[in-house]
Amino acid sequence: MVGAVAVADPGSALADHTDVVSFGWLAATAWGTLAIRRPFTLGIAKRQTPPEYWDMPEFVRVNNHITSAWGAGFTFIGVSLAVCGAVDAPAWVGIAAHVAGLVGPAVFTKVHPARAQARLLAAQAPVTAVPR
Repeated sequence: MVGAVAVADPGSALADHTDVVSFGWLAATAWGTLAIRRPFTLGIAKRQTPPEYWDMPEFVRVNNHITSAWGAGFTFIGVSLAVCGAVDAPAWVGIAAHVAGLVGPAVFTKVHPARAQARLLAAQAPVTAVPR
């Protein structure tokens, strides 16, 4: 829709803020899917995880955390770009915001599931007696 408005009326004030609106939409989508208890990362995770894990609370919890990371990243980028536009910041500041807002959640998405699985396995491991 933002693209359609920008094309239909290139002189529109919206045309100068499509990046902010786009990241705002992505952030709203991420936070909204959390609010309705269907984190948007579930679909991707289910393609990479055997079905027997899908109903486990830990599986959903990990996806809530990953979706939160993406929501935070999208929010950070949108707010940063809005501020950059308001203060006429140099282009590199917006680029840095994009990098930080996307790389952070991407790394978290890669690392968090393995750490959560390790914690779960450690919690399930039998307690062994410590030799004296």
